[in-house]
Amino acid sequence: MGFHYIEGANKEQSSFKTNDTHYTAAAYLGRLFYGFMDRYMLTATVRRDGYSAFGQNNPWANFWSLGASWVLSEEKFAQNWKWLDMAKLRLSYGTNGNRSLNDTYLALSNLANGGLYAYYKYGSMSQDVLNALQVSRLGNPNLEWEKTSSWNFGVDFSLLKRRVSGSIDVYHKRTHDMIMAQRLPNFTGFSSITTNLGEVTNTGFEITLNTRNIDTENFTWNTTIGFSYNKNKIKHLYYEYDENGKELDDTSNGWFIGKPIGEIWYWETDGIWQANEAEEAAKVNQKPGDPKVINHCTEDDKDGVPVYNDKDRVYQGTTQPPIYWNMRNDFTFLKDFTFSFSMYSYMGHKSRAGYWLNGDNSGSMFTQTCNTYKKEYWTPENPTNEYGRLNAVGPSGVTGIEKVYNRSFVRLDNITLGYTLPRELTGKWGIQRVHVTAGINNVFTIDSWEYGDPETGGFANRQFQFGLNVTL
Repeated sequence: MGFHYIEGANKEQSSFKTNDTHYTAAAYLGRLFYGFMDRYMLTATVRRDGYSAFGQNNPWANFWSLGASWVLSEEKFAQNWKWLDMAKLRLSYGTNGNRSLNDTYLALSNLANGGLYAYYKYGSMSQDVLNALQVSRLGNPNLEWEKTSSWNFGVDFSLLKRRVSGSIDVYHKRTHDMIMAQRLPNFTGFSSITTNLGEVTNTGFEITLNTRNIDTENFTWNTTIGFSYNKNKIKHLYYEYDENGKELDDTSNGWFIGKPIGEIWYWETDGIWQANEAEEAAKVNQKPGDPKVINHCTEDDKDGVPVYNDKDRVYQGTTQPPIYWNMRNDFTFLKDFTFSFSMYSYMGHKSRAGYWLNGDNSGSMFTQTCNTYKKEYWTPENPTNEYGRLNAVGPSGVTGIEKVYNRSFVRLDNITLGYTLPRELTGKWGIQRVHVTAGINNVFTIDSWEYGDPETGGFANRQFQFGLNVTL
C-alpha cells in the first residue's frame, strides 16, 4: 500500500507516492569435519534458514550436505607414479535454498489505488467522489523456500612436476518448489497467485586445465583453459494434465515439459519464393521474394491451401547456450616483455529475428530520412534464399515470420602487450619497478550472425587501453 498510503491522499489527487520495505532473516549453521591420515576426509553440514518474506506457515527451511574426499596420490601404490604430483577424488550431495523474490511482500495480500469513483447519496442531487482501494494481490500463507538438491563428483590433479594441473567436475541438480505465478480462473478476481510449483533439472560437467608449456630463462608460456557443458530440462510446471494424463505446457511463456528453458517453438522456414514459383506463392497471399514457411500439419488445410497455426510449429533449439569455453595464454620473453591474449565462446544456442524481411521503413525510418546499415535483399537478378525482398511478408497467419539463426560465436576478448623498464634505469629515480601496458578489448568475433554483436544482439565497442604500474 505504500507508507501509510500517502499516494491515496487527495489534494486534487496528489501525484506523489512513497514506499518502504522491511524484512528479517536468520540462519543457524553446524559443520563437522573429520580427516584421517591426510588422506580421507569427510564433511557434514546442517543449516536452518528463516526469511520473513515467505508465507507465515513456512518461513523456515532445513538444508544439509555431505561430502567425502580421497587424496589418491597419498596411497602407497601411487608413490611409484612419478608423473603424478597430486590426485584427489571428491563426492558430495546436498540441498540448498533460494530466497530471491521480486517483492518481499509476495506472500501477503496487497491494497492498491483503485482509482476515483463518483456516486450520489440517497436523496441528494450532488455527486461525491471517493478514492477507492482494491486488493491487487492474493496472499499465500503457504509460500515456501525454493529448493535445489544436487550431487557432484570431481577430480583435482597435478601432473609432471606441476606443469599440468586442473579439475574435472560432473554434476546433477534438481530444483523443485520453484517460486512461480500460478494462473487462476477469472471468477477468483485475480489472474495468478505466487506459489511453489515446477521442477527443473540441470546436468553437466566442467573442466579446468592449467599448463606450463615452456619455462626457460628468456621465455615462458602458460595456458589456462576452461570448458563447461550444461543441459537443463523442465520436468514439471503447474501439474495440470490433459485427458491422456500428459502434463500441459505453458506456451505463453515458452516452457515445454521435457525441453530446456528457452526452447524455440516456432514455424520453420525454407528459403524464399523464387520468380518461377509465383503461382504457388499466390495461394498463401505471397509473391516472389517472400519467405517460405513449411506447412507441417496438412490436416487442416482448406482446398489444398496451407493454413498456418500452432500445429505447424516445431522445436528448433534453445536460446540458452549449453556450451561455454575460455582460454588465456600468457607469455614472457626477453625477461622484460609480457604478452597475453584471451578468448571465450558460447555455442549451441539460437535466436529468432525478422531482419531477413527487410522491413527497413518500419517506424518511418526512411520517411524521416534515417538510414540503415548495408545488407542484402532479394531481387529477380539476385535470387537468394537467405534474404527477402524489400518489405517482404510471410503467408497468411504468420505475415511477420522470423528466421531462426545460429548464435554460436568465438570472441578474441583481449590482447595485452607489456614492458618492464630496466631496473638500472628506474633505480636511478628511486623507483623499484615500472610496467607499461597497452591492450585491446573485443578484438574480433568468429560467428555467422550478421546483425550486430552475436552476444548482445546490439552493438559492442572495441576498447583501447593503456596502463602504467609503478612500484616504489
